[in-house]
Amino acid sequence: MAAGTDALVDNGIHSTDWVSRLSSVILFSMLLYSVVGIPDFNRTAAVAASTDHVSPVNRFIWLGLLSLSLPLIRARWQAVLQLVRSSWLLIGLFLYFTCSTTWALDPTASSRRIMFAWIEIILAVTLTCTIPDRKTLLRFIFISCLVAGVADLVVWIIMPGYAMTSEGLAGIQDQKNQTGLIMMYGLLAGGPLLLYRPPKRERYRILAGMALLFFLLLASRSKTCLSIIVLMPPLVWLFYRLTHSRLSLSVAVIISLLAILTCIVFGYFLWCEDTNAAPFAPFQKMTFTSRTDLWSFMLEEIQKRPWLGAGFYSFWSIDPSVQPSLKTSMWFGSEAHINEAHDGYLDLMASGGAVGFAIGIAVLVRTLTLAIEALARTGPPDAAAPSRLSNPQACFHLAFLLALCIHNFTESNLFSNNGLLAVALYFSIFDLEYWKRSSRPPAPSYRRM
Repeated sequence: MAAGTDALVDNGIHSTDWVSRLSSVILFSMLLYSVVGIPDFNRTAAVAASTDHVSPVNRFIWLGLLSLSLPLIRARWQAVLQLVRSSWLLIGLFLYFTCSTTWALDPTASSRRIMFAWIEIILAVTLTCTIPDRKTLLRFIFISCLVAGVADLVVWIIMPGYAMTSEGLAGIQDQKNQTGLIMMYGLLAGGPLLLYRPPKRERYRILAGMALLFFLLLASRSKTCLSIIVLMPPLVWLFYRLTHSRLSLSVAVIISLLAILTCIVFGYFLWCEDTNAAPFAPFQKMTFTSRTDLWSFMLEEIQKRPWLGAGFYSFWSIDPSVQPSLKTSMWFGSEAHINEAHDGYLDLMASGGAVGFAIGIAVLVRTLTLAIEALARTGPPDAAAPSRLSNPQACFHLAFLLALCIHNFTESNLFSNNGLLAVALYFSIFDLEYWKRSSRPPAPSYRRM
C-alpha cells in the first residue's frame, strides 16, 4: 500500500505541470540566494561587529519564498506531513532550539534566527516533495555556485583591491573562507553531474565550470576546503567499494586501516622513547592560525552553561548591550571581529548545551548512515523514474555530509543560519529521509476470513 501511494504521488508530480514549474523556480531562487546573498561591498570592522543585524531585504526574500511555496504545500500537504514525521530527529532538534530562545542570552536575536531556520526547513521539505527530477537539485546547486564564481571573478577584475584580501580571494563575499566554501560546494555537485554521462557538449561545460571553481578555490587560499576537495573523491570511492563488497572484506579493510593507524602512533611513541624526545613537543607550537586561543576561550564559556547552552544563535550574534565584551574589541582577529568559534562542534555545544549537542550529533550520524545505505542500495539514473534517488545523488549527499563534518573542525557552520550550508544540510536530510520512506517495503495487509 505504501509503495502504491508513493507511485501515485510521483505520478501526481509529473501530471501537475504548475507544481513542477513552481517548485523548480522556487528551488533555483532559494539556492541562488543562499549562495550569492546580498553583496555589501563593505568589510569594515563596524559592519563585522553588527552580527546581530538582519537586513530587511533578507527578511523580505525569505518570507516571499515561503509565500510562493504555500500552493505547493496545499497541493502536497500529505507528502509533506509524512516527510516531516520521518524527519522527527531534525524537527526535534529545532523544537529544542525554539525552546532555547526562552533562556537565550539575547532572546530577540535568537527568536529572529530560529524563525529564518524554520522558514528554510519548511521550504526544503516542501521542495523535496515536489521536485520532479532529483538531478535538478544537483544542477541548480552547480549553477548557483558557478554564478557566484563568475561574480567573484568579475569583481576581482574590476576591483582587485577589494576582492583580493591579504588572506585570500574573497570576491563579493565577506571573507575568503566563505568564497572557498561556495567553490567547494559547487565542485561537490559538479562531480556527481558527470556520473550521469551527459552529452559531450554538456560534459565540456561542466568540466569548464569545475575548472573555474577550482581556480577560484585556489585563489581563496582556503586550506580546509581545498583539502576536502582533494580528499573527497578517494574517500567516497572507498565507501562505494566497501558498501558493494562482501561484509567480511569490508570488515577486513576497516580493521586493516585501524591497525595501520595504531602502528603509526605506536611506532612514533617508540621512536620518542628511543630518542628521549617529548611526544607532544611538535604540537605545542601549532595554533591552527590562532584558533587554539579561541577554542580555549570557548571551552571556558561552555562550562558556564554546560547543559542548555546560551540559546540558538545567541552567543556570537548578540546585542552589544547584552554582552559588550564580544563586540568592543577585535578579539582574536587582526582585521575583523570574530563572530564564530571556528569549530562547529564547539559552537553547537555553546549555543545548545550538552542536550543540543547530543541531538545534533545524532542527526548527523543518522543522516550519514542513510547516505551510506543509499550509496549501497541505489542504482544508476532511471529516465522513467527521475524523482527516484539514484547513485549520483547518493554520492553527492555522502560527499557533502563528510565534507560538512570535516569542515566543522576548523570552521563553524553546523545547524547555523549560514544560508548556504543550512539549506544544503536540510536538503540532504530530507532527500535521504524521503528516499528511505519511499523505499520501505509495503506493509502486509490482513483480510478477515
